[in-house]
Amino acid sequence: MNHKIRGTLYMSVNTTFKKAMLSAFVLSASAFSTNVFAANMFTTKATSSLNCVTINNDLAQIEKFKQAGTYRFAKGGVQRINFDFASSKPFQDYLAAARAHINAQNPKASMPCPISTPTSKRLYADKPLQVVDLITPFELKADNEKAAVLLIHGLTDSPYLFHDLANSFVEQGISVRTLLLPGHGTAAEALVDIEQADWRQAASYAIKSMLSDFDNVYLGGFSTGGALVVDYLNHNTLNETEQQKLKGVMLWSPASEAKAGMAWAAKYVSWFTDYLDEAADIDFAKYESFPANAGAQVHALMQQIEPKKLKGLRNIQFFVVASEVDQTIETDATVNMLARWHAQNSAVQAQDRFVYYYADKVEEQLNALSNSLKTVTTFSCAGQVYCDHVLDIAHTSPTNAPSNPHYGWQGSYRNCEHLTGDLFASCKTARAVTLGELTEANLETTPNLQRLTFNPYYEQMLEQMQVFVESTLK
Repeated sequence: MNHKIRGTLYMSVNTTFKKAMLSAFVLSASAFSTNVFAANMFTTKATSSLNCVTINNDLAQIEKFKQAGTYRFAKGGVQRINFDFASSKPFQDYLAAARAHINAQNPKASMPCPISTPTSKRLYADKPLQVVDLITPFELKADNEKAAVLLIHGLTDSPYLFHDLANSFVEQGISVRTLLLPGHGTAAEALVDIEQADWRQAASYAIKSMLSDFDNVYLGGFSTGGALVVDYLNHNTLNETEQQKLKGVMLWSPASEAKAGMAWAAKYVSWFTDYLDEAADIDFAKYESFPANAGAQVHALMQQIEPKKLKGLRNIQFFVVASEVDQTIETDATVNMLARWHAQNSAVQAQDRFVYYYADKVEEQLNALSNSLKTVTTFSCAGQVYCDHVLDIAHTSPTNAPSNPHYGWQGSYRNCEHLTGDLFASCKTARAVTLGELTEANLETTPNLQRLTFNPYYEQMLEQMQVFVESTLK
């Protein structure tokens, strides 16, 4: 297999009924990972012995969970979190309320979960973990703190998405807070009646808390989380002190415009059916079932940040990571958003970073992205066993390290939810794996393709993040 994917860093950028809908709206980062499982691992296990790892090992049991909706519905019916996001209560109060909400509503909350990440070790040391421990929002304090970052996950995700990045930030002296969006962290049913206004209010609370509690602040978001950050900054005027505190924005696969042209129809589909996809929901960190309303609400949110509506972002530096072949988000729309962001503010542009992963036709991509390209750094994947197995970078890839125990190269979970029948089984059990984005070309050549859920260039991305932080903290 030829390894075609490359990554490029750009500084100062100016410049696809059900299947299509699903592709448009699975705005999450962490979806489904890629362990080199042996087929004989999929042996029947008693439900009582299930944990968040072994639940992936029995295809017959997975089908039973799907048909029964075992993990699709909230315990005791959907309830809202017992926390007032319109208040200015301490962030620790929110964290306690969020954890209690997960325990009360998530049918997997108390399931044993032997997943150990650098962040879980910081939070819980060697304590035996349950699902709730890994998906609850958290705060990590850095020694010799020089700044703090807020990280907001994507649609159907949870804060587990940021376990790798959070540890990297803390090692740089940057404290970390994460937010669990309303309707998340429990069961997919919770998104059937959610409204994007709920997400916006929660994001507003978390952002205001950051600007109140820390002197140097970065705001970060993956996919839908990124859209929420941009939305807040575009619709709220920061006072002089807040402007001085806000050092930059970090976005991974930001939700700017859905890839599928039918995205607008999700609102109407939700009048007739609750779900676009009903799955087994065995991924402890993310919903696999997809409510139609969730797609409708994200579409409404993205309409709030169309380039022509951006007005309040010109003086805020950005660090953005995106894939040219993203099948959830229209990356061209992201490029247009960034171009509008700073308009002619060249002083601010000088500190921007745009990490752009492209597939082929490099020169065409360079010419199309920007007429004012100043610096290009090419990334290559070499020296790792997974390099020749990765076709390109998926929407779900950027925030997870190859070493992630759930979503990484040898992680416990594979993303095969786009497949059915024998192809699904093959995707879950094949020894020889091929990973990438769900493009038509990739699926034609590799029908049992696993969607990539880790970033082969994770370390290079971290290096560019560090450069961004150092330049914006001056």
